[in-house]
Amino acid sequence: MLKHEELADPDSCMSKAKPNEWVFVLLGRDIATPYAIRAWAAERIRLGKNRQGDMQILEALRAADSIEEQQRGVI
Repeated sequence: MLKHEELADPDSCMSKAKPNEWVFVLLGRDIATPYAIRAWAAERIRLGKNRQGDMQILEALRAADSIEEQQRGVI
């Protein structure tokens, strides 16, 4: 999600984070970000926290693809 969308969305991860809860931010310009997102999605599925077709997983994988395209200068 783009930064301004994340901050404006009351249902975003950042908005739902508890005041004393740790958060970790991946920047789109970091070459490792798409790989980290895909690893996170795979681990959520492996742990049984999500299924392959869950919206949370699909959105994460779309974000990874978009970030890769942006890094390559496609978009």
